[in-house]
Amino acid sequence: ARGSSWDDTVGNAHYNALQTKYERRLAHGLTALATYTWAKTLTDAGDLLNGGSVGGFRAPGIGAWNIHGDMGLAPFDIRHSFSANGSYDLPFGKGRKFLSGAGRVTDSILGGWSTNFIVTLHTGFAQTIGCSKATGAGTGCYALYTGLDPYAGPNNVTQFYNPAAFRDPAVVTTVGQTDLSPLGGGRSQVAGPGFHRLDFSIFKSFPITEHQTLEFRAESFNLTNTPNFGQPGNLNFVNTKTFANITSTIDAPNDARQIQLALKLYW
Repeated sequence: ARGSSWDDTVGNAHYNALQTKYERRLAHGLTALATYTWAKTLTDAGDLLNGGSVGGFRAPGIGAWNIHGDMGLAPFDIRHSFSANGSYDLPFGKGRKFLSGAGRVTDSILGGWSTNFIVTLHTGFAQTIGCSKATGAGTGCYALYTGLDPYAGPNNVTQFYNPAAFRDPAVVTTVGQTDLSPLGGGRSQVAGPGFHRLDFSIFKSFPITEHQTLEFRAESFNLTNTPNFGQPGNLNFVNTKTFANITSTIDAPNDARQIQLALKLYW
């Protein structure tokens, strides 16, 4: 019936990427692993469990268009992704490069410190700007570009995209019209905010006996207290006051910096 859904495995997806990795095995107290991916994922398939932010199909019943006319960036497309993690033994104290001959008091304060870190950086997910009005009966519509920069203006939580960068196509004028321009432009025209996070810990060992060690740890999640915002909402570009505002963060309510201290006894 009209308005019902039909699911079939007829979609296509294309993933192309440059993938790099740098690995440093333990040397001079440093171990590190860094990866960078430059990728692009296109698809004309929808996700049955999570539609994401790229919209549904505009005109699957039109033979000249069907679902293949909605090929565009996948909702999980990430253009640039970088991550790094590692550990470093600070070169101070007994058995290390500096202060190796330090006394017990000096070594207990300055020696034996180590760190761990995790850095995660990636660009935002794709998002589709729909038309502000219907252009045809029973069909969808995606906005066209005006030629202006879609990220001009505040480009922050108050207005992440530029409303002047989008416009509606002309509406259908006759029954049986073969011109498909009222369907608008391509989907997933823009990408939302990226993700930036640094987790960091520092710890120190205090030998007690030959077989016992006390370890102090200070760990911080999101050390820089950087907010990672969700996708912009209110995508009606005619409403220029609230268009593309952001009202949530990705990991709410756990986005804010978290610090924990611990003592650990090994025996």
